[in-house]
Amino acid sequence: MPVAYSAHLANGDPAAASKNYTPTHPDLFEVHFESGSYRSYLVALRDFPKGTVIAPFDSATPSDDIRFSTVQVSESEHIEINSDLFYCNHSCDPSVRFVVSGPPESRVAIAERDIRSGEAMTFFYPSSEWNMDQPFECHCGTSRCLGQIAGAAHLPVTALSEYYINAHILRLKEKQLRAAGKEESAREADLLVSKAKERETANAASVEGRA
Repeated sequence: MPVAYSAHLANGDPAAASKNYTPTHPDLFEVHFESGSYRSYLVALRDFPKGTVIAPFDSATPSDDIRFSTVQVSESEHIEINSDLFYCNHSCDPSVRFVVSGPPESRVAIAERDIRSGEAMTFFYPSSEWNMDQPFECHCGTSRCLGQIAGAAHLPVTALSEYYINAHILRLKEKQLRAAGKEESAREADLLVSKAKERETANAASVEGRA
């Protein structure tokens, strides 16, 4: 049975966190603890070529609540990751994708692009989150920065279509757009579905090739 993850409870106190910290995947990645709230981050300990399955979410447990530590896996379900992948922070130009819409055994973190050893690992929060428990102003500093991050419910199709989006988020966005009852919204929904299918096909082929 997965053990509840506790490293994040010392976030903001790097001395305490480092003292008690044991990496969950010591050959793959580790947490770098920094002073201040939400400043610690995950770092790769080896190279991960694009499309590589970095790690499964095999220690995850269901969560009845939506918290800053949970990941959304369906329209109504959330999980606690219970591993150092918790520290895979948001970026609008992510290096990792969380593939979490399927059954538990299929949920994995995949290299969105080539990741070098020593590089911070990040993923795009709205790819799995519809409405976030704690919205925030993004300061990732990339050319793709979207500013306010509150979940996919609050982003336009033009933004979401540039990213890998989990199936449950795709369904929720399509429902939102079609409920608007406008011809333009229907076209946007069709575009989002088409782009998502293209990315899903490419993702499946990439994973199969790396298996």
